[in-house]
Amino acid sequence: MRSYKSIERPAQVLGMNLPDLGLLVGLFIGSVLLLGFLGMAVRIPRLVYLLVIAIELSLILGLRYLSRKQAPGFLLGWLSFTFIQPRRLAVGPIPPPRYEKKA
Repeated sequence: MRSYKSIERPAQVLGMNLPDLGLLVGLFIGSVLLLGFLGMAVRIPRLVYLLVIAIELSLILGLRYLSRKQAPGFLLGWLSFTFIQPRRLAVGPIPPPRYEKKA
């Protein structure tokens, strides 16, 4: 059976997978709104705004790098693969549930 790489490859914009770009835009909008609301209550130094912009730019570069290296397609998938999924799988019969004695 013939496979078409252009169809199987996820959609990309700016060298990033489209879902990753959506998460990045959502994070940027959320951080701007949060800083705006906090700015109404307290004075926020300009360094904080520069830090947010630097973090956003580093995320853009990081996601482009991961996209080139054929890492898992979605940012959430990569986070799950890296931090949440277990490294070992137990194979065999399911152990019986452990019941604790109640005092």
